[in-house]
Amino acid sequence: MAIDSKILKIILIKILDLKPDESFLIITDEPKKELAMQIYEYAKKITRSARIEVIEELEINGQEPEPEVSKLMLDYDVQFYLTSKSLSHTNARRDATKKGHRIISSPGLTEDMMNRCVDIDYDWLIKLHKKLRPIVLNSKEIHIKTKAGTDIKTAVHDTRSESDNLLKNKKGAFGNLPTGEIDSGIVREKTNGTIVFDCSFPGIGTNPKAKITGNVLEDEKVLGTVHFAFGNDLSYNGTNNIPLHLDGVIKEPTIEVDGKTIMKNGKLLI
Repeated sequence: MAIDSKILKIILIKILDLKPDESFLIITDEPKKELAMQIYEYAKKITRSARIEVIEELEINGQEPEPEVSKLMLDYDVQFYLTSKSLSHTNARRDATKKGHRIISSPGLTEDMMNRCVDIDYDWLIKLHKKLRPIVLNSKEIHIKTKAGTDIKTAVHDTRSESDNLLKNKKGAFGNLPTGEIDSGIVREKTNGTIVFDCSFPGIGTNPKAKITGNVLEDEKVLGTVHFAFGNDLSYNGTNNIPLHLDGVIKEPTIEVDGKTIMKNGKLLI
């Protein structure tokens, strides 16, 4: 199964805004190499300075790459990490972002996921995020409940975290593909309750074409879900610096922000 050329164009031109005078790096491993090669070959049509780097498969999400790979990540304008395990929450990725490089990280990405979830109405999604993100980030308390037993109250950092920028066309932009989540760091001292996962920061899925598949890269983007992550939270202004980051998804939540219901049993109300 091949990636539709329309999808490749959306990724490299619409989302990443790759230009002929920019350098492009795609990092992959053997299980994802065939998929990564399709992106690499399309990138070569746009820029002569394109490189694919095949690394050994990481053991866990958040594991730092080898030093020579970390160095490469500092040198390329536009980057795509298509690996089996995640490079998102690593010092190497954060250092590359600080240098202003535009980065997509898609651990576990599949061709099916790309062909279904990338060709979406980005204008609609951007408008939704402009409404929803300030509500979440400016809140004092978020209360999340589900019929399955989740009942937790939390507060988010008042400092602005990195966000899934939807279009990674600005200096230092970083996020996943498929895109579509409102995410932030939590205030631990103000977090208490029970989480029941269906499949240490909260995120709200906003991608209308994503569906529950068992692959958390897509599951956490599903419109009508919430996800919590445990482990490294430095990308969200946290202090937990460990080589691990794991997400769990909650279906059909009811979300109250400062007493106002913004989602009822998975249905967005704003």
